[in-house]
Amino acid sequence: MGKKVKVVFDTNVWISIFMEKRLKDEFSRVKQDLTVYVSEDIGLEVSKVLHYPQVSEILRKTGLREKDVLRTLAVNTNRVSPKVKLHIIDEDKEDNKILECALAVGADVIVSGDKHLLSLGKFKKTRILTPREFFNSFT
Repeated sequence: MGKKVKVVFDTNVWISIFMEKRLKDEFSRVKQDLTVYVSEDIGLEVSKVLHYPQVSEILRKTGLREKDVLRTLAVNTNRVSPKVKLHIIDEDKEDNKILECALAVGADVIVSGDKHLLSLGKFKKTRILTPREFFNSFT
């Protein structure tokens, strides 16, 4: 087996993985080839988004509970504590937490649907891809 891809998923991708069967299936298909990292800030943001009315309604309909989602997140990721605070993206300062996590672990890829992150294309040696680009790279 080759080297695992070090990856950081943006919050929007995590929420999509839990809510969309296609993305959940794609993640399941490739997760053995990944080392996935999450920071406390990213975990807190996922938890916060799970309480948004539209998101919590979809979760309720699928039978998922917040604690199930957070447990799945914990089981499938490695926790990291970034030491450096970045100020790269001014338009949406919350996006910087993704870059901080990627920098802390030397991630190969950030996967995001966020226009601010995607517009960077690359951060240091870390490529920034959409979920489609990322999952298609494994076929």
